[in-house]
Amino acid sequence: MSEKIIKWGFIGCGEVTKTKSGPAFQKVEHSEVVAVMSRDGAKAKAYAKERGIKKWYDDAQELIDDPEVNAIYIATPPSSHATYAIMSMKAGKPAYIEKPMAVTYEECTRINRISNETGVPCFVAYYRRYLPYFQKVKELVENGTIGNIINVQIRFAQPPRDLDYNRDNLPWRVQADIAGGGYFYDLAPHQIDLLQDMFGCILEASGYKSNRGGLYPAEDTLSACFQFDSGLVGSGSWCFVAHDSAREDRIEIIGLSLIHISEPTRPY
Repeated sequence: MSEKIIKWGFIGCGEVTKTKSGPAFQKVEHSEVVAVMSRDGAKAKAYAKERGIKKWYDDAQELIDDPEVNAIYIATPPSSHATYAIMSMKAGKPAYIEKPMAVTYEECTRINRISNETGVPCFVAYYRRYLPYFQKVKELVENGTIGNIINVQIRFAQPPRDLDYNRDNLPWRVQADIAGGGYFYDLAPHQIDLLQDMFGCILEASGYKSNRGGLYPAEDTLSACFQFDSGLVGSGSWCFVAHDSAREDRIEIIGLSLIHISEPTRPY
């Protein structure tokens, strides 16, 4: 009996598909990229030619309707995630969306509702929880090495990027109408997903956001408190306009038997 091949259609030809997910999709067993799409047809054509992908489109519906494509990878800015995911599921094709899932809670619930109604799955690209580094941390938590967990903390600070100073051509990641907000929407989802994978669903959360750097309209500094369904509490702080000397990327898991585990949220 032959194994089923996942034949991907990519919606989006940006950096993430070039350097991260795209090459991996071609290397994974039983996985093949057969078509790509960009609203800029020349970009899609060039991308396909460079990577030996046989088909390209400049219309998302045409790619989704391609009979050879049986799964859709959505790697566009978040403002179009919900539209493309729903189009894919209504066509009977599973969708794999880059984080964040969508730009609003309402869009996320709509994606979930359509998935339930159609019976077609939709996944968000929270791959870090499966990396060996984080699997080991989860093992230490679950086997009691740290003892009873009493608190978790996220601390993230980085300086502005060079592009953040270009008011005439700001990155889409800090344009709220495209990204949903500032860099928090792009970087925090992985951190929060790691914690929910280890400790369960966050049922309550509250926080504050502010723009302290004045480089772009979106928020650049945030603080939050949250509680998991187990009763465990945690907090987080994120700053995207910090001085380089304050650079930090850390999650601390504080237990009774061991003071804490500190883990960079990106495995270096």
